[in-house]
Amino acid sequence: MSRLLSHNSTFVYPDYGIFQIIDGEDLDYTAPVPGREDFSAGERSVFLHSFQTNVRVRLDLESWEAEPAWSNDGWEGSRTAVIECTTGVIGVSEMTAGAQFGLLTLPTPGRYRVRAAYRNRHEVSKAYHALFDRFDDIHGPGFTTAKKALEGREQYLAQFWPEP
Repeated sequence: MSRLLSHNSTFVYPDYGIFQIIDGEDLDYTAPVPGREDFSAGERSVFLHSFQTNVRVRLDLESWEAEPAWSNDGWEGSRTAVIECTTGVIGVSEMTAGAQFGLLTLPTPGRYRVRAAYRNRHEVSKAYHALFDRFDDIHGPGFTTAKKALEGREQYLAQFWPEP
């Protein structure tokens, strides 16, 4: 049985409908943008794809000593890739919206498997687009409050463990 070593949660802005989990503070240009895919991986990072671009999503990052047990229960999908973590310090690039560095520190630099899972993408996208029919003023307090209430309902999980 694997043991959870560390965990961190953050809100991420899915700029252009995507965000990138990165190692260190350098962007990995080997990772292809996912396009219509849910996930894509490069040598040192993974991209995740949202169906919307304006509501912040919740991202949970976890470091495990070995592969954690997994159940798809409650998750719409998941993918696993192997990436090289040269610093072992995980961050998130929110594309033009900026980046968050130092969100999770892995035990050592090296090769890691990363399992990325997601849920509520369709639900949040549909609810966000429905706000434009409910409110005439997209800059008004009603729209702003309703949009804020959607934050964090779309969720992502990234689990890291050493490559055997």
